[in-house]
Amino acid sequence: MVDDLRIGGAQRQVAGLAVALAAHGHAVVLACTEDGPAGAELAAAGVRVVVLGRRRVARLVSPMLALRIARLVRAGGFDLVHAHVHAATMAAALAGRIARVPVVVTEHSMASWRGPLARAYSRPLYRRCALVLAVSEQIADRLRTVDRVPASRVRVVGTAVFGPPMATDPSGDGSPVTVGVVGRLEREKGVEFFVRAAARIADRHPEVAFTIVGDGTLRGELHALAGRLRLGDRVRFRGMRTDGPAAVAALDVLCVPSLTEGAPLVVLEAMAAGVPVVATTVGAIPHQLDHGHAGVLVEPTDVAALAQALDTLLTHPHERRRLGRAGHDRLTRLANADAVTAAVRAAYRDAFRRTRGRGYRDG
Repeated sequence: MVDDLRIGGAQRQVAGLAVALAAHGHAVVLACTEDGPAGAELAAAGVRVVVLGRRRVARLVSPMLALRIARLVRAGGFDLVHAHVHAATMAAALAGRIARVPVVVTEHSMASWRGPLARAYSRPLYRRCALVLAVSEQIADRLRTVDRVPASRVRVVGTAVFGPPMATDPSGDGSPVTVGVVGRLEREKGVEFFVRAAARIADRHPEVAFTIVGDGTLRGELHALAGRLRLGDRVRFRGMRTDGPAAVAALDVLCVPSLTEGAPLVVLEAMAAGVPVVATTVGAIPHQLDHGHAGVLVEPTDVAALAQALDTLLTHPHERRRLGRAGHDRLTRLANADAVTAAVRAAYRDAFRRTRGRGYRDG
């Protein structure tokens, strides 16, 4: 269960995991409150997508969604619910009790948007889950300390690039060099600081195209900012794309200027394609980039440092290539899809062991 199948790192992780589990012989159904581009990929892999309801549910607790999940579980004879993203997680925690099946949830972010009320109602719902998985150590620590999930129920499973990586075609043949952001245009993604950094170095690099791939509530605001900074058509807003990995692979430098993150898949996708990364020191990004050895790290909101890092890579193609190779080499050791799938399957087995004797079905 996931809130929606819109374009995003969490959604790509969920879709990739569902396909991997189906390949291991599990009968997998992916439920959501809104379909999206991943639906066709899932269907081709034999994973049925079920849309529950008529509108997307996000960032809230929906008893109606919980009832719909419970009905789906009972009708399909499912053994376990694995939920991702806030609304799905909260509803699944309730549905598991109704349908008498264990629930495993995965947390993909630091949930910085949650206020005191959301924290308060999340805590008892987490306690209804057999296990709570985290994609990074930072998120696991948040679960234990802020959300008060017992340490014995928290597991770190990591993230991975499922499927073959996109091949990169770096500039070097006279074509324009492209540096860009790929992600949601929301405050926590820090895209404003990318635009401000681009304004600082645009005159030094007239051959460079600055690209923003994605959409969100800040699109108009970012357009206006680019205009005020006299960037004109130097910043290209590409809108939402369904092929996120291809959009990343087409870049010469990926910028991740986020203010908060979990373990962003976009960083791993860049590493898989050999694209060098300039990113902020938030969430699991320092671990992903080996604390700067496989990418360049700057502090969040530091426009001067971000501009300097981008300027250095745009000035020195050999450094771009070196970091691209270092990132690719590190990815092979860091984010193995088979290892992530195995960790999730082990969590399922543990969830069954924990819930036997409590009125749940045996698995």
